[in-house]
Amino acid sequence: MSISSHLAFITDDNEINLKVAGALLKRLGWSVETFDNARAMLQRLEDVQPASILLDISMPDMGGESACAHIRARSEWNAVRVIAYTAHAMSEDADRFRANGFNAVLIKPITLASLTQAMGRPEQC
Repeated sequence: MSISSHLAFITDDNEINLKVAGALLKRLGWSVETFDNARAMLQRLEDVQPASILLDISMPDMGGESACAHIRARSEWNAVRVIAYTAHAMSEDADRFRANGFNAVLIKPITLASLTQAMGRPEQC
């Protein structure tokens, strides 16, 4: 399965966060699929491999750290850029996220500039 270089998944249990991140990503030229839980996103990942995944850390069904571990356990998904999408702004949290397989950390509330820095443009992926 090849990576869809202009596709990003957003996984967050908060509808407003999904809408804001989706709108900003679309402004940057991304195609977007949204998920309100990690299990649904992981199921979709079986069929479609996005270039990047914004993954909320605190979700009720499966947290972002567990979902990232599932992604990193599959060698065919190693090229997917996984970004921790969180309100946890402590530097030790960010260090832990990166040590556990996340490529970047995006702190909520997001801005176009912070999203651009975390994601890059689709043609750069």
